[in-house]
Amino acid sequence: MFSRLTHAIPLAMPRPHFMGLAPLDVWARVLLAPAARVPVRYWLRLAAALATSALATVLTLPERLVLGPLLAWQGRRREWRLDLPVVVVLGYYRSGTTHLHYLLSCDPRFRTPAWCETLAPCGFAASWWFLRWFLVPFLSNTRPQDDVALGPEWPAEDDFALCNGAAASCLIGRMVAPSRHGHYERFHALDGLTAREFARWRRGQWAFLWKVAALSRGRELLLKSPSHTARVDHLLDLLGAENVRFVHIRRDAGAVVRSNVAMDGRMEPQLIQDAPGAAVSERWAREQLAATEEKYARTRGLIPAGRLCEITFDELVSRPVETVERVYSELGLELTRGARVRMGAYLESVRDYRAQSEPDARSKERTGSADEGEEPSRRGGATERRSGWVASLAGAGAAAAAAWVGLAWLMADRSDWLVWPVGVVLGVTAMRSGGRGSVRLGLFAAAATVLVMLAAAWPATLVAEYGPRNPNPLREQWHHVWLSTYRGLLAMNNVFWGFMGVVTAYRFGSRRHAAPPGRGGTISP
Repeated sequence: MFSRLTHAIPLAMPRPHFMGLAPLDVWARVLLAPAARVPVRYWLRLAAALATSALATVLTLPERLVLGPLLAWQGRRREWRLDLPVVVVLGYYRSGTTHLHYLLSCDPRFRTPAWCETLAPCGFAASWWFLRWFLVPFLSNTRPQDDVALGPEWPAEDDFALCNGAAASCLIGRMVAPSRHGHYERFHALDGLTAREFARWRRGQWAFLWKVAALSRGRELLLKSPSHTARVDHLLDLLGAENVRFVHIRRDAGAVVRSNVAMDGRMEPQLIQDAPGAAVSERWAREQLAATEEKYARTRGLIPAGRLCEITFDELVSRPVETVERVYSELGLELTRGARVRMGAYLESVRDYRAQSEPDARSKERTGSADEGEEPSRRGGATERRSGWVASLAGAGAAAAAAWVGLAWLMADRSDWLVWPVGVVLGVTAMRSGGRGSVRLGLFAAAATVLVMLAAAWPATLVAEYGPRNPNPLREQWHHVWLSTYRGLLAMNNVFWGFMGVVTAYRFGSRRHAAPPGRGGTISP
């Protein structure tokens, strides 16, 4: 019966959605203002996104209620302007902006928004910290459109914050509800907006940058969003011409359009409506690219001298070091030795990168032969590393189990939810001790999480129900402890916590790209 139904109405299966952490009121705007009809086959995908949205709404609500009045007061007092140094990467989608963004973010002088911040822009320090560690099960290790490394703490486009925090982004019409492309397209260049719509964008942009700056510890902000290329005039007004610097990167128009069409095709799992098709995507890309470059040409003259550097994609790829040196020189920035070292490490890490949409057989052969050639020389050290991460996992697991039982005694409760943070600890331990994540490390971390959960279940039940903080007499009721342990392990809520812990441990342990560009091989707390 069910198979016949799915055959008649092919269901769009749920995937981790980039709007999955947007609050419910933003989803209400997307679905109702203006109304966006969602075909039946997309209901399951939409329901999954709304379920995670409900959790994010609850998670960020306290900070939203506390910060909301403060931000409104501060924004009105400052006329919705910011007074802080900012570098903005400009360039249309698929022009090399992400590569340039990652490269510049290696410089510790910069603070760039992270994915855990842009995907949940209504939160702040507490919820962003939580999402940084507990968002891992819901994020891919690479971006779906081009296989570029991704993680909760990796540099992100701030336009996603405008999308998820205020529904003020063209991303909605392109990657969520194509039938409303014309409505949301106006947010790309901010032309044709009503006064209320423009105020929504400006206040959303101001509030998000205020939050990021508050956590920057005095560092200069580094922003990147393709739509900013068509917003130079508005950014100058928002940030102040004396504060903002721009780097514009340009790529061959034909390659940009082809790459955009391929990107739209790979982003189809994010849609809640039927895809417009390659022909429509190509027309949209050509029209928006032309309009963007025309708007940039009209507004670039507003940028003060010494505040703009223009480069090409080809020179960044062929001569990255020289190109970055020119960027720093033309913008009047100091390129320190530490930044050079970090940028060099990042460039080495992406030396053999190839997007799946652009396969290169020679690259695969080169990678394969390198692996085969290096394997014999690594066997000796592999044994030592294996014994090292096994010992680390064992030690971390024992400590986690002891801490779990201790908390159960203090709280007079089994606290089965602790398996989730245990999964974080064991996953990070496996990744750090192994030097780099892998499927094997992820599986071992997941198995260790299960063992800790089983090992802590009985003693946690014992101290919770019959410990010094609980007056219940133990006497001859050992069988009750075992029965309570058994029932607790099979309770649906505890099965959920166990699932989250195991998945989190696996995802951390299997992360090949452990840290953002220029920050070494592990995640720093």
